[in-house]
Amino acid sequence: MSLTGQPKRIIFFILLVLMLNTNAEANPNSDFQTWIPVNINAKLGDQLRGFLEFQPRVGNDMSNLTAMMIRPAIGWAINDKATLWTGYLMSADSITPDSDTYLIENRAFQGFTWKDTANDKQFIWEVRNRLEERFLPRNTDPSIRWRTRLRVEQLIPGGSHWSVIASEEIFFNLNNNANNAQLQTGTQQNRLYLGVGYRFAPEFQVESGYLYQHVWKNSPVADQNNNVWMTNLNVNF
Repeated sequence: MSLTGQPKRIIFFILLVLMLNTNAEANPNSDFQTWIPVNINAKLGDQLRGFLEFQPRVGNDMSNLTAMMIRPAIGWAINDKATLWTGYLMSADSITPDSDTYLIENRAFQGFTWKDTANDKQFIWEVRNRLEERFLPRNTDPSIRWRTRLRVEQLIPGGSHWSVIASEEIFFNLNNNANNAQLQTGTQQNRLYLGVGYRFAPEFQVESGYLYQHVWKNSPVADQNNNVWMTNLNVNF
């Protein structure tokens, strides 16, 4: 696959999305949060892959644990770029941002990732797609959601361990839910991220940066804007 000029086009696309997000609906609710995902990727065989994620989220302007997630998955590498995934997520979410009462969501998901490089492997890009079946509290039928993410990473030249990372992810609800007015067909949320990464070793990387999350709500509920400081710990073996 020819990627001449592809990094510039991808970065331009992400910047365009950022500008569009600034024109989101006026007067949404907002919150300042921190997310701390720990991602473990394992090569279990020639084609078999394993993944495990733990992710606490502290919200309500950094005053309360609002979510805790665990997400295991198994993947099958079609080749050195493409991988098929299937997995499960359990999430405990507070009923309100300041509450210590949590409801459990169970989620099955299937996914496909394509990861490639350009410019002598100094530019890394990945497209990730997921189909999720969300089994939510007080809902008998699953809420079906599609999400797709583009992630790019530019290594700092000169043998540095540093890199600049950006990603854009959008979520779509694919079915209506009779028991929840906020789970209707259409665009559900958008996440835009910009940060830096530091690779201590080929197996271990820390990245940290700002994530803007916009969640669309149906009237009369106002949209939700979350300003998130996210720090990822990525372990590969």
